[in-house]
Amino acid sequence: MDYEEGDREYVNLLEESSRRICKEELHERNDADTLIAVQTFRKWIKEHKTLKTPTDYRFLLRFLRVCKFSQLDARETLEHFWSVRCSQPEWFVGEDPTDELMQKIIRMQMICCPKRRDKHGRRVVFSKFDKLDVELLKTVGLHTLYKACSLVLDWLIYDEHVQVEGQVMVVDFRGLTFNVFKAMFNKDMEEKYTDYFHRALPNRMNSIEVVNEPKFFDLVWAMIAPIMPQEMKDRFHMHGGSLVKIYEEVGYECLPEEYLPDDYDGPKSGTCDEIVEAMLEDMRQPEFLEYIRDLSSGKYGVDKVKVHSTESKGSFRKIVD
Repeated sequence: MDYEEGDREYVNLLEESSRRICKEELHERNDADTLIAVQTFRKWIKEHKTLKTPTDYRFLLRFLRVCKFSQLDARETLEHFWSVRCSQPEWFVGEDPTDELMQKIIRMQMICCPKRRDKHGRRVVFSKFDKLDVELLKTVGLHTLYKACSLVLDWLIYDEHVQVEGQVMVVDFRGLTFNVFKAMFNKDMEEKYTDYFHRALPNRMNSIEVVNEPKFFDLVWAMIAPIMPQEMKDRFHMHGGSLVKIYEEVGYECLPEEYLPDDYDGPKSGTCDEIVEAMLEDMRQPEFLEYIRDLSSGKYGVDKVKVHSTESKGSFRKIVD
């Protein structure tokens, strides 16, 4: 098999409940079989010289997990991951959490993710619009917002619990006006990024909970629904101004203080401002900083992938010049 130094260094630190999910839902059996699966995946990568990607144990494992250890599906997902990142370098090359502009955009809280996980072990990700600086985005370009979102998502999937338990997204439309929506919405960009999020990112999205829908939400939905796969649309749940169902589903302590009931006096995750500052601090830790600078260095990618219509389910996908 194709060994790398880190193969023997990897230690599975997941709790028993997480290991059970790995086994029952992701088809991850035991450490020995997982090692063989990673090495088989790596061997396939190295046989195809036009695919250049990190091949360390942790990186390859996340693609196997999201594909429930199907070698073919993991190959396709990895290829698509790099195809999108190569085709949109302005979103992915040079991701750097120490960059002042990136920090400024992340502080707009388009993605706000408390460290505490919900009662099912999932991360809860808030997407908010009330602090969006549209004038800044007009100045620096909408692609800069996508780049900041890519950085945060790369940080999220670095967490093994997100790879295993997944995440719940809460989209809060409070503060969104139709003029702001029009300024932000670019159908071509949205379509490409939705495709990346759904088909290429090694990420388990369990549900999308929508609150504080604006009066013009029917118009918003009419614009975004056609570019979303049915599987993603099926995970949308509308709540209006009520958080009761969300409290029932995820609990309380994983939520920002702004979303907690006034009479709640249990453990808290902090305010949205505090949560985002903690996110930025975590992104600046040496281990992640080294990882993200390498991942977004521009040295990885995939050449044009040609899929033959005669390809059988068990065959290898070919990467050609």
